[in-house]
Amino acid sequence: MTAAPFIYRTTVRFSHTDPSATVYFPRFFEFVQAAAEDWFTIGLGIPFADMIRERGMGQPTAHLECDFTAPSFLGDVLDIAVYLVKIGRSSFELKFVGEAGGEPRFTARSVQVMVSFEDGKPIPLPGDIHAAMEAYRDAVDAPAKPRP
Repeated sequence: MTAAPFIYRTTVRFSHTDPSATVYFPRFFEFVQAAAEDWFTIGLGIPFADMIRERGMGQPTAHLECDFTAPSFLGDVLDIAVYLVKIGRSSFELKFVGEAGGEPRFTARSVQVMVSFEDGKPIPLPGDIHAAMEAYRDAVDAPAKPRP
């Protein structure tokens, strides 16, 4: 049996929109980052703040792309599903699928690299993080890639 993906839920606020009350596109990258942070803390059980503040490591984004299906507006409630697509030695790929009211809004893909704050260089994914990611990936099937 497949588990449901982690869902990050947020309400589109006035500060997220342009004068037409439509979400200004860079804000989607903030939503994706927030979803990734909560995925670590809630979805994997690895407190994101502790990873940064106590363990001295983080996962900056090396690549980020986004396809927009429909606009999002002030007051919309966005549900962003997080899928783990790939785990590497020091990097991992996430796919984010955003919906509002069950309607597709965007799909994003992010490649993130684990780095040490000591020198800013990539480090292998720590064992507990790697194990949590494997368990999540094995429990949650990533959706098929859209056809061009």
